Amino acid sequence: MYILAPTCLYFDAFVLPHTPVYEGDTTPIYLLEAIKMLHGQVIYRDFFQFTLPGTQVFYMILFRIFGVRAWIPSAVWVGLGIGLAWTCLAISKQVLSGSLVYLPSLLFLGVCFFSEPDPNHHWFSTLACMAAIAVLTPQRTPSRWAAAGALCALATLFTHSRGIVAIAGFAAYLLWEWRAKKQEWNWLMKTAAYLLFPFLGVTVPVVTYLAWKVGPKVFLNCTVVFLAKYWSKWFWGTRYVYGADLPTDLPIGIEEGALSMWIFIHLLLPTVYILFFIQYCRRDAGNRDEVSSRVEDRLMLLAIVGSALFLGIVTSPVWFRLISVSPPALILYMWMIRGNGRIASVFRGTAWAGAMVAMLVQPIVLQAGWKAYLDTPTGRTAFFDSDHYEKFRWILQHTHPGDYFFQADDCDEYFLLGLQNPARVSFVTDSTYTRPDQVENAVEMLEKYHVHWVMWSAWLDVPRSPGSDGSAERPLRMYLRSRYHPVKDFDDQLEEAWERNAPEAATSGRGLDSTAGKSRAQP
Repeated sequence: MYILAPTCLYFDAFVLPHTPVYEGDTTPIYLLEAIKMLHGQVIYRDFFQFTLPGTQVFYMILFRIFGVRAWIPSAVWVGLGIGLAWTCLAISKQVLSGSLVYLPSLLFLGVCFFSEPDPNHHWFSTLACMAAIAVLTPQRTPSRWAAAGALCALATLFTHSRGIVAIAGFAAYLLWEWRAKKQEWNWLMKTAAYLLFPFLGVTVPVVTYLAWKVGPKVFLNCTVVFLAKYWSKWFWGTRYVYGADLPTDLPIGIEEGALSMWIFIHLLLPTVYILFFIQYCRRDAGNRDEVSSRVEDRLMLLAIVGSALFLGIVTSPVWFRLISVSPPALILYMWMIRGNGRIASVFRGTAWAGAMVAMLVQPIVLQAGWKAYLDTPTGRTAFFDSDHYEKFRWILQHTHPGDYFFQADDCDEYFLLGLQNPARVSFVTDSTYTRPDQVENAVEMLEKYHVHWVMWSAWLDVPRSPGSDGSAERPLRMYLRSRYHPVKDFDDQLEEAWERNAPEAATSGRGLDSTAGKSRAQP
């Protein structure tokens, strides 16, 4: 476990000996914003975001120390995996025994973490929440309650919704313990203070500073009003995403395994919590010794906080959010199949086989499979998808580091290629999730800087969000057709490169940090 997990994580993030694998999903949003902050821009005021800036600040610090390098997100992903595996192990040792204590960590890494090599705010906040559970699981002293509150505050700085539901989960467990142990009212008040004061002591100053920096109205509009009014307007912010992201386009053998893991996680959450609470209600409360009572307390902590974390993502339960709150459920599942019966043995054997296969196969396939390399402005990087590689190589050959560039429906091309997004938003959507003023700003910035290249996606022309008709980005689409013309199709990803029309192309804008030379791609 102590050697296998870090080794597999490294082999999945780097091509030997040390070339990072590029995985662009949501992390490039935070990498792009960290670079903007590094250059002096202010979150919420100069660019739009609805989370608190923990992720951006973390990457900004790394960029300030090491420079903007392609290996940084890969190294962070390895570190997050090790941290999450360790917290799972620390909790498992308090409720499981024998070799079974290692299985939740291995199952989480192989089935969940390896499927999303995307070191974004979800993994950071999950790590903080799992660390809070790990602190409280052995015993619940005042100092441990305070540490748990501080860790929930840290989770809030990365994903404020997760930190808030986590602190609510710990408060719910505190109420359960107060009632179950028949404690005094003063005990409840004092313990609640130990939990809540550190939480508020960390979050309130940060929130106050941010509100002062950009203005209370702007801060609240981004972090509260936008989420309440517009998050659900986008397809990926609705309940319809549940089960909508089946694993496809994978090599034969891997796709079948990935589908099995996908089904397992969707069945696990929230079923394991329902079964645990039913089992708890049916237990024989009078036939428990001190040891079983302690284990029950620890399991209840895991179940209540885990349920709270699940409820925090239930309105938009996409695969990534499901697996990001899965560690408590996996530990509870292992506890429920710990018995000596034949059925329990089959479940455990299946879990061991699935975990080990998932841990080993993906790194082996990655290291042995086809790959190509790009020498990009942020460093040499490996690609495992030929179409993806060709697109990045084409853009690399047609741009310079520091150029303004606009990728309409995504943002995975900026960080690696050293390009700048002139707009306040990282991407636009087919729905009213993208606000009219954000579309207007994108058009203004394209015109102001005479941005030479725009990447447009066919997904923006095929509305799929509930109630959307594609009108949200219509001004941008009309501007694009009047000022640009398509020159290159990337059919695999339904993207097109649009070039600014000739009379204006000669004055193509460059970013503040553009350099003279053009990078070269190497196969």
